Amino acid sequence: MENPYQSPGAVLEVHEKRSASLDDVASGQKLVIYAILLYFLAAALRAAVGPIALLALLVCLGMSWTGIYKIARGLDYPVWGRIVLLVLMLVPLVGLLVLVMLSSRATSRLRQAGYSVGLLGARDY
Repeated sequence: MENPYQSPGAVLEVHEKRSASLDDVASGQKLVIYAILLYFLAAALRAAVGPIALLALLVCLGMSWTGIYKIARGLDYPVWGRIVLLVLMLVPLVGLLVLVMLSSRATSRLRQAGYSVGLLGARDY
């Protein structure tokens, strides 16, 4: 006979153990999301301040390249695919679409692995 006063036990499902590739995807996704936000902020600053806001665009480009490389490495993209994605970042609107697409793929991979993913990336990371 079970103890009626025992608290219920929670069943936790962990799909995958943490690995270096999943850590790359999680940290790369955070960089990509911050780069997207900085991209919009830099565009608004460029309209308000002028050419000084180009510094923010350069920081955004560096963050996005690092994030793209980490996500692509974590998702096992071939080297030529990583290079194509990095080159596509130089085209203004296409680069933004690449960032959104990679962030979406990273979100689905992290959720499949059992991570809790919110608006600003993986929470468990």
